[in-house]
Amino acid sequence: MGDPFGVTDQSSVSVRGLNQQEIGYVFEGAPMNDPDNYTPNSSEWVDSENMESVQLQQGAPDIEIPTVYSAGGTMRVRMRDPDYKRQGQLDVSYGSHQMNRQYLRYDSGEIGNTGLRMFASFSNLTSRAWRGPGRNNRRHMDFKAIKDWAPESSTSLSFTYNNENTAWYSTPTLSDWNKYGLGGGINLNGVYKFGDANYYKGFQTDWTNYFLSSQSHFKLNQEWSLDVTPYFYHGSGNYPLGINTLPTSGTYYNGTQAVNGSLAGNNYSEDGNVAAKWDWYGRENYTGINAAAHYDTAFNHLVFGAWYGYTDMHVSEPFSALDGAGNVSSSLLSLQDGTVLNGWIYHTITQMVGLYVGDEVRLLNDRLRINAGFKEVMTARDGTLNQPGPQYGASYNSAQPLPRFSISYKVNDQIQLFANATTSFRVPMGSAFYNQYNSPYDASLYQTANTHLKDEYSIAEEVGARYHNNWVTGSVTLFNYNFVHHAINEYINAVPYFLDAGGMTSRGVDAELGLRPWHHFSPYVSGEYLYATNDNNITLDGVTYRTKGKIATSAPRWMAAIGVQYDDGTFFGSVSMKYVDKEYGTFMNDERIPGHKQVDLMLGARAPDIGFMKKPSIRLNIVNLNDSHYLSGVYSTGPTAGTSTYYVAPTFAALATVSTGF
Repeated sequence: MGDPFGVTDQSSVSVRGLNQQEIGYVFEGAPMNDPDNYTPNSSEWVDSENMESVQLQQGAPDIEIPTVYSAGGTMRVRMRDPDYKRQGQLDVSYGSHQMNRQYLRYDSGEIGNTGLRMFASFSNLTSRAWRGPGRNNRRHMDFKAIKDWAPESSTSLSFTYNNENTAWYSTPTLSDWNKYGLGGGINLNGVYKFGDANYYKGFQTDWTNYFLSSQSHFKLNQEWSLDVTPYFYHGSGNYPLGINTLPTSGTYYNGTQAVNGSLAGNNYSEDGNVAAKWDWYGRENYTGINAAAHYDTAFNHLVFGAWYGYTDMHVSEPFSALDGAGNVSSSLLSLQDGTVLNGWIYHTITQMVGLYVGDEVRLLNDRLRINAGFKEVMTARDGTLNQPGPQYGASYNSAQPLPRFSISYKVNDQIQLFANATTSFRVPMGSAFYNQYNSPYDASLYQTANTHLKDEYSIAEEVGARYHNNWVTGSVTLFNYNFVHHAINEYINAVPYFLDAGGMTSRGVDAELGLRPWHHFSPYVSGEYLYATNDNNITLDGVTYRTKGKIATSAPRWMAAIGVQYDDGTFFGSVSMKYVDKEYGTFMNDERIPGHKQVDLMLGARAPDIGFMKKPSIRLNIVNLNDSHYLSGVYSTGPTAGTSTYYVAPTFAALATVSTGF
């Protein structure tokens, strides 16, 4: 986790030893994994006040969900619907690290008798980086409109806009963490010295995006219904690669082509060199449509449909000069002839077509349910490396069959048994298709395009039982995953790399138990045992490591959580503790971070209406109540000790929020 308040996306989610690139993220019916490296940028999507639900579905996702990167599960986020009554909400928050946030929402209510209602909201956030120098700024808008056509037919239009400038948190090696802890040795530097590679202004992130989705549900008759969802996303901005120095004149390289000249502009220099911020800059668009028809009878539910997705990804790695005070120029470094200096330039277009059909049969008075389905996904990826050299075009095509089967049996009103088998796949990340040169320094290859790319493919099985009565809800699930061509997508020294790690097996058991409110208290406990191993030796940079049988990285053996909620209508709150066992950070299992636990607390109170203020409330959220200092997960995996880096968990932080309706 990078930031205590979730301002940045410099964090990772893990499910059953699988990272967030293996989880399918869906927002308002649209797939939201980044089209180039499959990482979700969830802080951009929606303000928390506008979230209707956040659902993590482990195991088998619904067949009509428009995503295939879901071996680890599916995260579905839904925006709230506009209210039928005209109203508004105002939140003001202040907390640790100069966290300051304002939020305002207005619901139109139903407009006349048109069946149309909508809401719009805006929020503004500023904060200081929780460690090291730098600040965070985020401006966000949400909008949603719904038109009811009939009692069970409606169309919604969702729009979000996000603009953020965020600080970057360094990810130390284990040896640096053990040496410095939270001290300045692992943080970026706040005072500029010429060419300082760790100066914080070389690591600011800027990103702007907007998103559109329109979900329609039509009840055609008693048996037939139709769901149609077109969507569009645009995002552009930078992710930092640090500060480098460049000569003011001489021989530069664009790919393998040498260019003699001198830098344009009046750039600050020392000893014939210019210090420059190096950025990964992306401009991405993805659009598509998903349509599913449903046929319901008393004994079965049939669904069939199609999904089409189109992504357009432009990537470049330009430089921007720093002046003598360390301020970054708004223009890009170029030569006198207009040539912009770039480390990498490529353009990728990916098209995916998914056709699916599934049927659920209900037998024995709906006690037995049998579900079978099949999805065929065809992928075409075409791109160009826009730098002189031996490679120009890249092309990749695949077709993957994705069968599935599930069965559940309701023993009685309290007990249900279930089992399922599902499949999933993932196309290699976009940057793996291209050469990467050591531009603009020389013509050597930093990374050679992988010409033996294959889709990752997984088969997952689950078997378990669920129990519920008037007081208790619980479940136990045994799971097993088998991967072939398991893909590891990471950044090493600011360079993305793709590794086909061969096979991987992950198996274990999940258990959870919750109680319904008793005297306003609702306790909850969950636990997981996981045993994930590599099935093959791994070759990296020409060296083969004996990793067969080694424990997979980022796969803690044990995890547990316990919590309790309280709500009597006036006072409310919750306290939770999570424990995560040790994790290996290297393929050879010769380096690991210790297990850790964290306690979070929330307290609040509601007041009756006061004048125009409706249900005003005050809430205090505390993150890491016990102020534990620990490494929370693996950022980049290396083969042996000393080559991996790690996330640093945020320390104690508090946030107070005053909220009222009107």
